[in-house]
Amino acid sequence: MRTSRILGAACLAVSLSSLAAGPVGARVTAKGPLAWREAFQSSPVGTDFNTDADFDAFAQRLHIPPPIVAKIRPRHVQGTLRYRLMVSAGGSQLQIRISNELGKAPLRLAHVSVGLAGAEFEAVRNSIRPVTFGGSPDIVIAPATPALSDPIDLPVAAGGSLLISLNTPDDFVVGGGGGGAPAAIAPGDQTSAEKLASADAVGARPLVSAISVRSPISTKVVVALGDSITDGNRPQIGALHAWPEELARRFAASGTSVHAVANAGISGNLVLRPAMVQEMGVSALARLDRDVLRIDGLTHIIVLEGTNDIGMSGPSPVGNNPRLTSGELIAGYRQILARAHARGVRVVFGTITPAGGSMSHSSPEKDALRKAVNQWIRTSGEPDGIVDFDAATRDPANPDKLLPAFDSGDHLHPNEAGQKAMGDAVDLALFN
Repeated sequence: MRTSRILGAACLAVSLSSLAAGPVGARVTAKGPLAWREAFQSSPVGTDFNTDADFDAFAQRLHIPPPIVAKIRPRHVQGTLRYRLMVSAGGSQLQIRISNELGKAPLRLAHVSVGLAGAEFEAVRNSIRPVTFGGSPDIVIAPATPALSDPIDLPVAAGGSLLISLNTPDDFVVGGGGGGAPAAIAPGDQTSAEKLASADAVGARPLVSAISVRSPISTKVVVALGDSITDGNRPQIGALHAWPEELARRFAASGTSVHAVANAGISGNLVLRPAMVQEMGVSALARLDRDVLRIDGLTHIIVLEGTNDIGMSGPSPVGNNPRLTSGELIAGYRQILARAHARGVRVVFGTITPAGGSMSHSSPEKDALRKAVNQWIRTSGEPDGIVDFDAATRDPANPDKLLPAFDSGDHLHPNEAGQKAMGDAVDLALFN
């Protein structure tokens, strides 16, 4: 039996809430021409873990706390996997992209459905729609490829949550992790059920790599390209995900122009090279076209990457690596700028947040490297704009560390209050 794997990286993620006012499934009205605009993303990752022992060894190397390990451990399941996903823009139709781009075997889907989310994993009555691919309810997605669904008539409002259910005759291996989504597993084919029977709630990085909505052509798309600090952590349904979601809330509340925000963060991701395991993705430079530049309506990228390049420079929890220079990381940033500018896309860079006290990313040499990179971001004039995430999150009394009120406890990842402060630090005028 073939096995399809859905396994996130090393940071628990469990929920996401609505961003804007307006009921889920509200009738969307629009004047003028419409176009497809990406309103949700989960960047594809692969997996290196074939056994629990493999995963345990990885978790020990990264000093992941045991309670988190228990929640993100891979699980073999059969039946229906239902995700709860939020869109940052509204539209009259949907189109769903499902990824097997890093899969090692064909991904067979027998049935797929989408519905408007009510309470937890229960669909709004009569809202479930079958999802088809070239008119067929089933599809085999070859390794290294994505699949795009047929358009689905299902109006959804900005900030609305959708339930996307997948059923396969094969096994799923499901794990929580950074960029994971609220999900539920139920036996058998329950893709058409409004309420799942005998379901278990889990966190799982979605196979659904994108949701596009049919929106006014004037809708602008902003993509947040980053690592775990962008990818976020969803502790429960209804909680803040990460700073891109706070930014989307602010756009929705501004009432000025319409912006969709797509979160292209991957926990553990690096700018210059692949991460230590497939769960952390290929480098930002390698995935820039796949996750960002392919998107219709893209106007801006916000880049917050580099902390893992710095953290993995020289001695690290996974061994000794080549030492990084600030010039090498800046050269990678310049490639993002060049490739984006060739597409007419503006690039905003975020300064790298403090990591003082972190077991994996902290040393005098690494902090000096971080400060040199931040100096370039602030003073070079090469980015099209900057967001000073460092200033927004650091402790004024100890600027090499996160403000204690913003520290998740590992001295590297901002907590929910820190994520909100980061989203609030973004100047909306940069995106006019």
